[in-house]
Amino acid sequence: MVVPSSATAAIAAFGDGAGITVLAGGTVVTPLVTHGALWPHRVLVLRAAGLDGIEDGATLVVGGAATLAALAEVAPEPLAGAARIPDYEIRGQATVGGNVMIGGDLQPALVALGARVRSAGAGGLRVDPVEDFIAAPWGRLVLSLEVPRPQAGAFLQQRRRHSHTHPVLSVAVARRADGVHVAVGGLAERAPAVACPSVERALAAGAPVREAAERVVEDVQPQDDSLASAWYRRRALPVLVARALERLEQLDAAEGRR
Repeated sequence: MVVPSSATAAIAAFGDGAGITVLAGGTVVTPLVTHGALWPHRVLVLRAAGLDGIEDGATLVVGGAATLAALAEVAPEPLAGAARIPDYEIRGQATVGGNVMIGGDLQPALVALGARVRSAGAGGLRVDPVEDFIAAPWGRLVLSLEVPRPQAGAFLQQRRRHSHTHPVLSVAVARRADGVHVAVGGLAERAPAVACPSVERALAAGAPVREAAERVVEDVQPQDDSLASAWYRRRALPVLVARALERLEQLDAAEGRR
């Protein structure tokens, strides 16, 4: 077990990520070890590495070891809504970096906001658009996220009641300087979130919200899993996207933007 006392030491200890298990909040790793599903060869513990800071400015900079609870206190929508997962005990322990790595609740909001991920691993330090990072996250140590603040945002999610599972579906929408951006998650358990350019183009062309929301099926490839069928996701997703966009319209109207 390695417990680095600085970010520099953590990067050095992580190296290229080969043969090392990262332990931050422990909400994923600890149960796997407890039930014998994971036998770590070498564990990198991040609790003292100084990667839990949050810089609150025009661009929000969030350390990879910051908790979801801490993020929810300062993040703009739709990211704050994504961070407020209903499991209080998990929210207080789970880290931003871990959530991004496993296809967690934050991904759709980060995609909609155009966030960037700073990470270490083979080839050294790297800063990637979040969409590129979540497509191939393994072998990287998340150091921080850079999140531009939007003009407005909304986040909606469908979950099974009283369940400690991943969401069935998630939708994040954000109005940025260049228009409205839409991303969805929960297309399968631990599947990465995806942007919805067909919806965004329809909105930019002046299509009504519900008509634009129907275009989401052109951007996604939902799958069957233990939470829901692909058929159900394909039917429910346009409704959830429309509701998120309607909420964004309400925020815009309140601020006099449209």
